[in-house]
Amino acid sequence: FNMLRPPRPWAERWCAMQASRSIHWTSSDVTELVTFAGCIELRRAVPLARILRSRGRVFADSSGSAATYLLSEPVSRIDVFISHNWAVSRMLKFLALSYHFSFGLASLLVLPFALLLGAATALGLLPDVDNSSGYPVGISCRMLCPLCFLVLMLFGRNILAWFGYEGPSVFLDKVCIHQENAAMKQQGIEKLGAFLVASDSMLVLYSDIYLVKLWTVYELASFLSQRDISEMTVVPV
Repeated sequence: FNMLRPPRPWAERWCAMQASRSIHWTSSDVTELVTFAGCIELRRAVPLARILRSRGRVFADSSGSAATYLLSEPVSRIDVFISHNWAVSRMLKFLALSYHFSFGLASLLVLPFALLLGAATALGLLPDVDNSSGYPVGISCRMLCPLCFLVLMLFGRNILAWFGYEGPSVFLDKVCIHQENAAMKQQGIEKLGAFLVASDSMLVLYSDIYLVKLWTVYELASFLSQRDISEMTVVPV
């Protein structure tokens, strides 16, 4: 029966107000939302290695500070826009990001190590064991290569950062939008569409709640309205 009640006057006025606002959008309004015209200093990104430090410590919670904001820096373009939900476990995000960004890197780096161990075993410099076929089999490569690969996949980006290479630039809301200065935070939120347009690709850390939360649905819809779906990668967490 509640569904049959006529709308209250205040509800009618609110709906009318929203409808009147929706028809007043102009091309300049849209341009303002998807560009950094007049506020280029807001276009910021953070090197990947910085958000992977300490097993993704920055993903522990959504609260930010001036210190987390300083992890990011002004850029001309953003390599990857990371879309995620803060309700998802920090460790799951760390593992997903490590797999996505470092699997190929770890495979490439562990290959010469495996070849070196194989050659050393063939030359008799490393121990081997006899198997049922009667041929000696090296054990060093089997024992060390999986461990080396795992270490490189999880911490390879941090190791490379010691040598000055911090990886691609990424957008992470907590780091790239000021969380303590209310005016800057509002500006950053209003420029979310501009961050998406300035990004070369989008990485979705997909979970069961991704399409339930309004914020991530907005990011997804905004990106697809401006870019091709081929520029989006979905990684389950």
